Amino acid sequence: MKKTPKIEVCSYCSGFDVNELKNKVKAKIGCIGKCSKKNPELNGKVYGFLNGEFTVCDTKEEFFEKIDKLDSFVSDSNKSSLVDAFLEHLEKWHDEHEKLRELCLAYQLTEELKWGQPCYMLNDKNIVIIGGFKNYVALSFFKGALLRDEGGILVRQTESVQAGRQLRFSSVEDITENETMIKAYIGEAVEIEKAGLKVPVEKKTEIKIPDELQAKFNDDPAFKNAFYALTPGRQRGYIFYFNGAKQSVTRVSRIEKCMTKIFEGLGVND
Repeated sequence: MKKTPKIEVCSYCSGFDVNELKNKVKAKIGCIGKCSKKNPELNGKVYGFLNGEFTVCDTKEEFFEKIDKLDSFVSDSNKSSLVDAFLEHLEKWHDEHEKLRELCLAYQLTEELKWGQPCYMLNDKNIVIIGGFKNYVALSFFKGALLRDEGGILVRQTESVQAGRQLRFSSVEDITENETMIKAYIGEAVEIEKAGLKVPVEKKTEIKIPDELQAKFNDDPAFKNAFYALTPGRQRGYIFYFNGAKQSVTRVSRIEKCMTKIFEGLGVND
């Protein structure tokens, strides 16, 4: 039987060209929650998670040799080592993340680090994701539009968001006080996925790209590429925001102020 080890490395900061690894073995390429910027001791090293264990080597050859010796990965927990690493360096909303993580894992959901955030799945289908923002930490349900939400507390981030809905919290105490309610929402989200329910797709109206944004695309191809690398929802969110300004000078100002976030792959409300 072919061995199936679990190999997780970062395309930017694992210390080697990951394309060489992809040609050699199946590996998950993405954020691994550790980088040399936050861990200076990793500078010049080659590193990643091999079967859930963070592994650091002096050379690429040594790292590949360890990969060759790996057995198949067998997990004894739904927890992800990548999320462990992410939380290890998380400062803002750390305790809130830990508490929400505990509640999600109680439903035997599989944990992964997706889009740089702890995500919880059932049979490879996304159920809920935890994200920290400036003024709150959110538990975002991928099919939140189907939740009953009798209390009317779910938040729709923008009008362009169709399926997703958020529960927002400002402290661990806030989460603890609402624990019963949170569990009910997670439990219902799990049942919705088990039932195979789909969120009805609303017909989208064509959104006009403002002239000021098109001009910026023409002047800066890298910015254009970064914008269209965003998810469709984030693209629409920015266009709504830019078009919300009545004067051209204000639209230009908004575009300039959002460029850094766009290059970082963030949405207008992130």
